[in-house]
Amino acid sequence: MLQLENKRTSLPIEQPLRRLLDPSYPLCREDVLWALGYIKKKVADRAPEWSGLDRPQLLAHFACFADMALLLLHRRSPSLQETACFRNMLSELLPRD
Repeated sequence: MLQLENKRTSLPIEQPLRRLLDPSYPLCREDVLWALGYIKKKVADRAPEWSGLDRPQLLAHFACFADMALLLLHRRSPSLQETACFRNMLSELLPRD
């Protein structure tokens, strides 16, 4: 009898998010553009991951989103603090284990 393993595999969309959350992975322009587009879509779709956030958290995420978008417009690299803020915001999109 064939026995199937019950291993949880990451959804395809989780893989780029997990890579972006890795502190050893340097953020590049294309990654940030992809992530901003993904965040925009999740917010437009009323993502359940963010529906429970309180107003201060949502405002902090908006400020972080806007900062990263402006960095792209001005072709400037994010600081360590801006990168940490962005990764923290992205971590909210991953399903909880």
